[in-house]
Order: sequence, then structure tokens, then C-alpha cells
Amino acid sequence: MNKTLDTHRSGNAQHMKMLFNTTSFLVLALASPTFAGPAEPVSVGQSNSGVTFDIFTPPNTNRNYIGGLSGDGSSLVVNNYDLSARRWVPYIWRDSEGSALVATQDVQARAINYDGSVYVGSTMSSSTEVTHAARITASGMEDLGTLGGTYAVAIGVSDDGSAVTGLSYLTGNGAAHAFYWSTSTNRLLDIGTLGGIQSLGLAISGDGTTVVGQSSLNPDEVHAFRWQVNGQMTDLGVLDGDDSSQAVAVSKNGSVVAGNSSSSQEETSRVFRWTQAGNMVDIGTLDIGGQHDSKNTNFGALSRDGSTIVGTVSVYPTSGGNYERAYRWHVGDDGVRGSMEQLGTLGGRYNRAYAVSADGNVIVGQASTANIGNDNPEKFHGFRWTAATNTITVDDWLRSNGVTLASDVTQTAVAVSSDGSVVAGTTYDGKFYYARVRPAETGSTGAGSTGAGSTGTGSTGTGSTGTGSTGTGSTGTGSTGAGSTGTGIIVAEQFVPTVQSAAITPSNTQLSYANTAMFGAEGSPMRNLLNAGQRSAWGTVDSGYDKSKAADGGFALGEFGLGYGIADGVTGRLAIGGTYTKQDLVSGGDFNFKGFYISPEVTANVGGNFYVTLGGYYALGKIDIHRGYLNGSSTDFSDGNTDTQTWGGKLRLDWLNAATIADTAITPYIALSRANSKVDAYTENGGSFPVAYDEMNDHSTIARLGADYVHPLTENVNLLARTEVAHRFENRSSDASAEIIGLSSVDLPGQDLKQWWVRGGLGAEFAVSSGTASLMVNASTEGGDPRVWLRSGWKVNF
Repeated sequence: MNKTLDTHRSGNAQHMKMLFNTTSFLVLALASPTFAGPAEPVSVGQSNSGVTFDIFTPPNTNRNYIGGLSGDGSSLVVNNYDLSARRWVPYIWRDSEGSALVATQDVQARAINYDGSVYVGSTMSSSTEVTHAARITASGMEDLGTLGGTYAVAIGVSDDGSAVTGLSYLTGNGAAHAFYWSTSTNRLLDIGTLGGIQSLGLAISGDGTTVVGQSSLNPDEVHAFRWQVNGQMTDLGVLDGDDSSQAVAVSKNGSVVAGNSSSSQEETSRVFRWTQAGNMVDIGTLDIGGQHDSKNTNFGALSRDGSTIVGTVSVYPTSGGNYERAYRWHVGDDGVRGSMEQLGTLGGRYNRAYAVSADGNVIVGQASTANIGNDNPEKFHGFRWTAATNTITVDDWLRSNGVTLASDVTQTAVAVSSDGSVVAGTTYDGKFYYARVRPAETGSTGAGSTGAGSTGTGSTGTGSTGTGSTGTGSTGTGSTGAGSTGTGIIVAEQFVPTVQSAAITPSNTQLSYANTAMFGAEGSPMRNLLNAGQRSAWGTVDSGYDKSKAADGGFALGEFGLGYGIADGVTGRLAIGGTYTKQDLVSGGDFNFKGFYISPEVTANVGGNFYVTLGGYYALGKIDIHRGYLNGSSTDFSDGNTDTQTWGGKLRLDWLNAATIADTAITPYIALSRANSKVDAYTENGGSFPVAYDEMNDHSTIARLGADYVHPLTENVNLLARTEVAHRFENRSSDASAEIIGLSSVDLPGQDLKQWWVRGGLGAEFAVSSGTASLMVNASTEGGDPRVWLRSGWKVNF
């Protein structure tokens, strides 16, 4: 529902200009601010767990602007122009999930529905330069086509994303008409005009039943219209003395319409509110300026319930500089007339209201500070207004909720969520920000959020007005079972990797230790062959250092086993062991794992010196994760624990003593293993941004080719060595999913894996009392095995 904000010019602008030879009424981006601000990075911190302040820049962009904020405040759509590819590419940013590509084609997103699941706009074919209306969902882009001409654009979308409005050229491109599209009909419906050749759908109600916009009556007159499904287009007229009007916003149920009315003779602009009971009513203007000063009242946004209009009054004095003041108009008890109040300023000349919350009680926009010299020139800030706080900067709003900002960051505030808790805009260094102060109590709301509308550039002219359409729906209370969420500042590019690290670490740990057990502690079956009826017992410890993309640290694996000679050439073995590790997470924090396993295997002679070993592995464990992440300039932590389960098996073929070179017996082998891991779902506690992780399953399939070397040094001492090359068949780990409590779900793609690695080992075995002790130092390149570890063991046959 939320309208986009744009004064950036694109190839579509020429089509807009052709529609009406009147004051421009469709503004699809935020006007560039008059004053510049600092671009250096700003230090931030927090002390309240209910605040989010993310600053981000979508990748590969030359120009960009905000397309809209969803009504529930979860999704911010941003349009980016890739100059090298000469095309627009929209990105969607979801809370702390980060920005992601919406569509790969040349697409501009013009509006977003309530929950952020549907975006609408236009798509242009680079080969034909024909532009079609477009609807984008999780399934991809849907081409809505045109009404026969070569240009169409979708401008508004209903709350559930099922209804769309906009404009399209007719066949021959001599006229453009407003259209209505719905999932039930799946075609563009020409909703006609008021008698002229042009019309434009500018907004659609949240329930999808009502379209408002502007239509020509004849070459000289343009009026606002209201159209309802299965009905006719209704002329809403103009305010007394005016000759042009446009409807740019409509309430959720379609009963209230708002927009601008203007006079080409007087070159003035006023704002109207229309209802069935009161028809078109002039909301008036602020009592500011001199008697002979020129004033324009510009529309900014309409609250979802239709009770409140916000915008800007531009004043052009007969002497002195121009200035602007933001206003709030609220309807009275009769539902028709109301009163207008001036919002406070930040001390400067300009104050512009762009968007309003669902109930009209929170307003955001842009205001300038006073010019007090070269050291402190006038500059713009994003502001947030409530009756309790009056006009304050978004930065101060965050500071009052526990955020530490070394200097101001926000330059604009262009959109606000339904409950007023989320504000979005741009920073001084050209990035986008998402600021959320979570309410102390949660519950459902009856309305959605406003989008952002914009005023002109300020010092010159009246400026075109944009629209802010509102969303609808209810807000949830967040996940249960987690620690409380509250204030904080997180940067998506920093936060999401911590979630991914914590998600993949348990699974990677289990797979690695399964292979370490099967090819470390139990990796020398030719050194434990028994005759029929013979028995053996052993104990081994593998300890060392492991490093992966997600974590690094020490580990230990110890086991005790028994062997039995089942028959000549057939040996059975059963091992029971335990594992422990405590490692640092690369992204911050640490984890520790404790578990135990059981591993049976059988080795059988299959002819000559060839032996086949078939083994199994089953393990249970518990992992505790202390996930660290930056929260502003300080580190915060959330803790979680969960259970793990791992099972697998191996098949190995050894050619015992296949060759002897310089008294060194060489036993080549080939092996194939498969390990599967399951990590139960769990929810973190504590910290400002705990995460609920879904169950995760992963597996590894590894082939190994290697050789064992035995060289007798003395009668009681043998030197041992091993060389091995390994290949993992999977090139990516499994995907994971989670939910950042109170924010949104996160889909975490699997990480790229090193598929090839090599391993080497060097050690010795020697007789000790009635048994044999052994030591071997192992090292491997990055892959599926630990980096460095020492295998030590003792074995006795009886």
C-alpha cells in the first residue's frame, strides 16, 4: 500500500510528463535535501534491548531511493540504479536480515503491501524499451502487461497484495488510463476517465475495493476521482476557485480520500479531504506568514483510519527567504471538519511532514536546524513527532531510548510503521537506516502504516506532493520462550553472520567429529587385526586444534574399545567414546560441546592381502552457544543450548603391505564415508536480539585415498606415517533458517565448502609392558578434518 517517494528522474519520467499539462502530481521519491551533513562514520551504542538501528547500503548501486515501508514495519524496499548495467534493481531489506535482491530484471518497485510479501512497479525490456506493470512476490516477477500501449506502471497495492492500480497507455500511446488488476481476474481492467483521454490511479485502499487518482475532463480540466470495484468513476470536483485536483491517498476502507487542489491562475495549492457525507472539504492552512506572502499547502500523507492528514505549508514572503512548516490536521467529532496545528521545528527554516502512523499520532519527516555560522551551518535531520515529545530528531528519539550516538546520523525520515515504532530514511553518508523502538507492551493494532510522501525541494517553487498510503493488520507479540527483546542498534551486515555462524557450527562440529572418530581413533584397522578367538582392548585420545569458517579452538576425543577375532581373517571391534570442545566463534562469542558415541566395525579378509572394513557411528550430544554480536559500539551476547544427534558409516578397503620399499611396508587404502547430523530447534535467551533457530539437518559424503607406512626402527619401535587426499562430494552445507525474535525470519543459505584437502601424519608405536603404545601427529589443510591433532593410544591383545 505504501507509496514510493521519488524525485529522481528515470526513463519513466517522460511518460509521466506526457499525461497532464498541469502541476506535477505524482512524486515517486524524496526530494534531495538542501543542506549537506557529515559523512564520516558515527559511533553508536545502546543500553536498551528494545531498539534496532540498522544502517545499510544495498550492493552494486549508483543511485537509490526508498520505495516504501511495509505496514507492519518489517520490510523496506529500495530501488537501486546500476549504471554499468543501465537498469533499476529493487532490493528488499527485512529487519536484521539484510538486503536481498527482489528481482533480477530491470524493475522499479513503486509500492509494497502490508507484510512486505508483494511489491509492485514496472519492468522494462532492454531490447524493446517497452515498460509493463509488474508484481513481484517470493515466486518471482509477474508481468501484468499494458492496456495495449508501450508503457504501464503499477503504483499502489492492497494490503494483502491481491489488488493493484496504476496507469497504462492505450494502443497507439495517444492516451493513458488508470487500471485495476486483481488476482481473481488476472488482467488489467481499464477503469476509464471522467470524459477526457487521460486518467491515473494513484492509490488503492487497503481492502482493495477503491482506487483514487486524477482524470482529465477535457484538455483544460483535471479532477480527482474515486472508483470502486463493480462501480463507476466518480468526479470528486475541485475546491472553490481551483481548476485542478488530484486524489493521492485513500483510507483503508475507501471511505476517506485526500489530495491536492490547485489553481493555475493563482499558482497556489491546497489540500482537501473528501467523504461521502461532507464531499470535498478544504482542510485550510497554517496561520503563518505576512498578509501579502504567498503560501502553498502541500499534502504529505493520510493516516490509515482517515482521521489525520499531515504535510507542509510553504511560505514565500514578499521579503526575506522562503520557509516551510509541517502541519497536522485532525478531523473533529462530526467526521468532516477538523483543525490544523503547526508542528514544532528544529530551529531552521524548513520542516516537512512526510508520513504518519495508522492512528495519526506519530509523524515523521525532515527538518533543518538554525544556521549559526560556518561552524554550525543549517542542515537537515530526520524528525519524529508525537504530542508528548513534540518534534525531535530521530537521533534524539533513539538516544532517549538508550542509544548512544556520538553525533547525529539521520538526514531524513520518510516512512513510519503502523504503530509508529519503526522509522526509515537516509543518513548523511547516503545510506539507508531502519530504526525501531519496540513498545513496552505489544498487541494487535487495527491499522497499518503509512508510506512516505514528499514535498518539494524547499526554497524554490511549491514542490510536488507525494502520497503516503497506509497498511493494515495486527502486530504480534514476538516469540515466546526467549529472553526479552528491547532496545538496540544492529547493523545487518554484521549481525546476520553471527546468526549464520551459530546456526551452522553445531552441525559442522558433529560431522567433523564423526569423521575424526571413524578415520582418527579408528583409522588404523590394519594395526588391530586378531586371530580367531583372540581379544584386544584399547584406549585412544585425539586432541588438537580445529579451525573452520565459523569457529576455532581446541577439542578432545577419547574412546575405549574391545576387539574380538570372530574367525580367521575376521575381526570385530566396538568402541565407546566421548567428545568435548570449546571454541571461539569467529563472529563473536564461543560454544562448547559435550557428547558420547558408540562405533562398531568389522574387518574381513576378502582374498590375498585385501581387507574390507565396514563401520558404523552413532552419537548424542549437547551444545551450548554463547553468541556475540555488535550492538551499537559494544558487544552483546545471547545464549542457547540444544541437543544433537549424529549417525553414519564407512566402507574401507586396505591392501595390506602391498609394497615394501627400504624396509617400509606400504598399505594403500580407499574409503567412503557418510555422516548425518541433526541439531534440534532451540531459542536463545538474554541479550538484546535473541534468535530462535529451526531444526537443522546436514550430511557429509567423503571419499579418501591414502596409504599407511610402517618402518621398523628397532625390535620394539616402529615408525608410522600416513598420507591421504580426501574429497567431499557436497559443495555447500545445508541451508538453515531462524527467527530474530520480535523482528523477522531469516533464511540462511549454506556456506561454500572446501571439497578437496590433504592430510598427513607422522608417529611411532612401541612396546610398553604387555601392550603397545602409539603416538601420531596429524595435520590437514582446510576441509572436513581438524587442522592439527595428536592421536595417542594404548592397546593390548589377550
